[in-house]
Amino acid sequence: GVWAIDARTTDYYLTGEGYRSHVNFWLPFNGNVGVHDATWRDKFGGQIYKTNGSHGCVNTPYEAAKKIYEAVSIGDPVIVY
Repeated sequence: GVWAIDARTTDYYLTGEGYRSHVNFWLPFNGNVGVHDATWRDKFGGQIYKTNGSHGCVNTPYEAAKKIYEAVSIGDPVIVY
């Protein structure tokens, strides 16, 4: 689908049923779904989604999330496929 960046936030807590996770960079694009750093993970990509996926967000390594955060603006398109 195609969405747009809704906000740019730092030092944020993602909350849901059974979890509260601090993120340094938060870029929501579909309600409570967005791109954020996931410092609690040590592996990303590959087949990890089959056994240790997210709650719907794009979990991203810290440095990559920082670069993305610095590069995007509110309203920029996000394409997920």
